[in-house]
Amino acid sequence: MAVIRWNPWNDLFDLHSQMDQLFQSLNPEIPRGATPEYTHLPVDIRQTDEAFIVEASVPGLGPDDVEVTIDGGVLTIKGTTKTSTEQRNGNYVRRERGMTSVFRQVGLPAEVRADDISASFANGELTVTIPREQKAQPKRIPVTADAAPGRKPERIVEHKPS
Repeated sequence: MAVIRWNPWNDLFDLHSQMDQLFQSLNPEIPRGATPEYTHLPVDIRQTDEAFIVEASVPGLGPDDVEVTIDGGVLTIKGTTKTSTEQRNGNYVRRERGMTSVFRQVGLPAEVRADDISASFANGELTVTIPREQKAQPKRIPVTADAAPGRKPERIVEHKPS
């Protein structure tokens, strides 16, 4: 008999994964029907002064299998692998690599340039670059001298020579 130490954090992480799956299943953006269930796509998000960079590992997918869209400030990544139906020599004893689909939505901050978003794909890694808007630079406002508070400005009376 093996003794396994209980870690309460594992239960919390399992609950987090189950909640993600529940919300993903309730999302109307996820297609229903013949495709298999979508799985949660983990992403890394970095920020620089110029852009937000979203990185996702999507092994088994190619550039044509991945769809990246933005709508209403939400970046959506969907991907589906296709199974090969060709018969190779021999019969399968086990076949675990079937059609898989991934889905992820990421809310974007307001200060992005949606028209300049780009996505690239290399070695099973999807990188989405989301340029940031330039922050408004502080502007110095000149201060002019007016009458002292509580004191009425002096009245300038112009005298015309007679």
